[in-house]
Amino acid sequence: MNKILTIENLKVSFPTEDGLVKAVDSLNLDLHEGETVAIVGESGSGKTVTSLSVMGLHNPRSTQISGSIRVKDGSETIDVVSGNPTKVRLLRGRVVSMIFQDPMSSLHPFYRIGDQLTEAYLVHNPGKKKEAKLRALELLDRVGIPDSKKRIDEYPHQFSGGQRQRVAIARALAMQPDILICDEPVASLDVSIQAQIINLFLDLKKNLNLTMLFISHDLGVVRHISDRIAVMYLG
Repeated sequence: MNKILTIENLKVSFPTEDGLVKAVDSLNLDLHEGETVAIVGESGSGKTVTSLSVMGLHNPRSTQISGSIRVKDGSETIDVVSGNPTKVRLLRGRVVSMIFQDPMSSLHPFYRIGDQLTEAYLVHNPGKKKEAKLRALELLDRVGIPDSKKRIDEYPHQFSGGQRQRVAIARALAMQPDILICDEPVASLDVSIQAQIINLFLDLKKNLNLTMLFISHDLGVVRHISDRIAVMYLG
């Protein structure tokens, strides 16, 4: 399998009034095409900080970050840590996409679902509104949202927790990314809904050949979905 993500000696620290907080300390991790690697660890071990680092979402003015995060983009390899900021920004959504833990806070309450689903597509394909809406409808159908033509014009509060997470998954898949980062995507859901979402991930992985970095603190969840497990402790 081809290596699609390589993290080497990643260190992420946050300066505070009480000194430097080392959130991630010398992390090394590889991810290959088509596999699911789970990162497990207790709260505060550095899992989410790692995922945000891969997305290039840390504020450089308040974060000290070193090491390398190399992402394969076609024939080119881009280092998220030291690479050109414009190239790193263009990776998001198109090459690397992320599903956050709480679907209610990751979906904007004032915007219709359709607008949020088409946003990433239109960033990378300006002006193609018709194609973006068709893609959004296709994704809603794929993640199991019934009556998609009606529901695409509804707001997040009109969806249940499980349905909101399905919408968040659809949004992350809008540009058919090479890597999907899932940051505790079922932690805030009821156990019965968790099983439905995990089965959805397994179905998407099989049909779309997804490459996933799956973050969780629940070994019972990751045993069903991961090919390899990496354990984080104190960064």
